[in-house]
Amino acid sequence: MIPLKVETLYNGGVVERLHDELTRVIQNICAPATLAKKTRKVKLEIAIKPNEHRNMAEVVVSTSSTLCPPEPLETSIYIGTDPTTGEVAASEISSGENPAQNVLPGVTENMPGKITQFPHKLANSAN
Repeated sequence: MIPLKVETLYNGGVVERLHDELTRVIQNICAPATLAKKTRKVKLEIAIKPNEHRNMAEVVVSTSSTLCPPEPLETSIYIGTDPTTGEVAASEISSGENPAQNVLPGVTENMPGKITQFPHKLANSAN
């Protein structure tokens, strides 16, 4: 009888699958969007189902890994309605963008009420 070894099961396929999961875990560890110290896991499961006579068994090998999900991304948005069309829209608030980014393009000209457009000069700039 040939001795049973994990490294020879399915002509080395078991070791190959285990290696693939280890590679996925290492790639996940190296991904900058994931938490560095979060534990990752690799699971190798070998299920053996013997027949009634106990002289043969079906073997099912499965691998899986528990990875660290990317860290959540957070941002803020302005939400508003175009008073001329009633269309709802949103715009992301980001540093370094136009200070009037919370106003939809072309809306200020059509908006009734007290809206004052300021020149695009900095308050501290010299004339």
